[in-house]
Amino acid sequence: HGITGSAVSLAEAIDHWVGRGYRVVAADARGHGLSPRWESAELERAGEVLVEDLIAVLEELEAASRGRAALGLPTPPAPVVIGHSMGAATAMVAAVRRPDLLCGVVLEDPARFGTRSPRELLARATEVADLPAAVGRALETMPDAEALPGVWASQRTDPGLLLSGVVAPEVPWDEAMAALEVPALLLTGDRPGSARVGSEGLAAAARNPRITPVLVPGADHQVRRSDPQAFYRAVDTWLAEVLPVD
Repeated sequence: HGITGSAVSLAEAIDHWVGRGYRVVAADARGHGLSPRWESAELERAGEVLVEDLIAVLEELEAASRGRAALGLPTPPAPVVIGHSMGAATAMVAAVRRPDLLCGVVLEDPARFGTRSPRELLARATEVADLPAAVGRALETMPDAEALPGVWASQRTDPGLLLSGVVAPEVPWDEAMAALEVPALLLTGDRPGSARVGSEGLAAAARNPRITPVLVPGADHQVRRSDPQAFYRAVDTWLAEVLPVD
């Protein structure tokens, strides 16, 4: 999930992939949802902590798989990590550092380090101060299953992270794209002032043959919510090749 989101604010997406036969593990990033709040020392290296947290989750999944193998039980394949914005940037860097823990990544308009100001991020939190208005906006812009959880997630976001202005690991985006060694699906929109990657970013990323670039016309930063049909068509087609369901 992205900044001010959580696992439950992705309910519609989770239901979609569970319905297609996948096992979905949905985690709250640190300072979001039900995860621990940020400590001051951690905020000084927030982007790195986000990556370390994701790698820790992937290592736990790998350990569970080894345990099943030791008991002679069937083991699941390495996972695909799907992320949006902050979550996509985190997934991208984790995949570069530990490609052994996953079989691919889906990156929905990744955030870029240093492109969001603390003032802009804090505005996200103050938007939910008027609860009835926040719920009304959410119902207009989100799937019904995600509207109320999305408002709850915004209220649960640790303001320390918003004040830090950090929504991505401190890794040059182009450098991380070039270093990816696992299959990656990169989705973005072309709405000016909203999409973080856009057509220009897609063209640069496509120099890495492992990356499949997808531009969804008219989509903003929230590609899935802008055009669900185009988003799921692209992701499901790609997933069927990288992580087929038995």
